Amino acid sequence: MRRPPMLIQVQIHGQEKRFPIWVPLFLLLPLALLLLIILSPLILVAIIVLRLTGREGQLSPGVSTSLGILCSVRRIKAALDVLFSMPGLRVDVRNRNERIYVSII
Repeated sequence: MRRPPMLIQVQIHGQEKRFPIWVPLFLLLPLALLLLIILSPLILVAIIVLRLTGREGQLSPGVSTSLGILCSVRRIKAALDVLFSMPGLRVDVRNRNERIYVSII
């Protein structure tokens, strides 16, 4: 069984600076769920107004995708599948003087 990510490790290496940041996601998920529950009436009203006025196609792709994810059970499941597939992801970005390393555990 897959599990959601627990920690994000971010390391920033500069010319003189170097510091790691550990972000515990299991503490942030309840806050995100609480925020979603509080904002859900506003999101629902926005979806209904956009569908009734026919302006859903005029939205930017990011906003349209976000509203689509909130409207469909299949899309919610797909978003959770992507979230649960993230442990083990490593991103390493470098230039001459700086390096940013992100690891999802």
